[in-house]
Amino acid sequence: MNRFRDQRKDHDRSGHRSGDQQRACRRVADIWPGYLSDGYFDENGFLRQEYVSRENVEPLAEAMAQAKPALTMSQMRRFFQHCRRIENRLRLDGEEWGKVLPKVLFLDAAAQDAWGKTEPKIPELFFDFIRRNVAAVRGPRDFFDGFIPHFEALVGFGATHIKNR
Repeated sequence: MNRFRDQRKDHDRSGHRSGDQQRACRRVADIWPGYLSDGYFDENGFLRQEYVSRENVEPLAEAMAQAKPALTMSQMRRFFQHCRRIENRLRLDGEEWGKVLPKVLFLDAAAQDAWGKTEPKIPELFFDFIRRNVAAVRGPRDFFDGFIPHFEALVGFGATHIKNR
């Protein structure tokens, strides 16, 4: 059975889902159509505002909080701290991208493991978020200036929706 099969969903005008509809969301694209399809950066090389805006990121955090199992702050911070450790190895320790790239790719495996357990530790929606973002990182700029600020926005907006367990 393919866990990522496409399902038709009803969306509001902004393309986001609300209320009970969010509970059934299993993939980021269920909430945010076209997610990451054009990459992190606009035609001028700036981070697309949608990846840090309340309008786009908060509905994603809400859906993760309402998912089964619900995402907890401790699980989200576990993954975010992994990203911060990679960032520190690059910026402070001066390690080369090629040396830390396996650590970035490992995020996908860690999310697969957490979601794939008999009793999943994270919702499929968060697993999909990690999987899609790891796939979108093609170099240090994507990681530093794209994925990290986007993930940081999710943590920030999630603070009011995701439980501290």
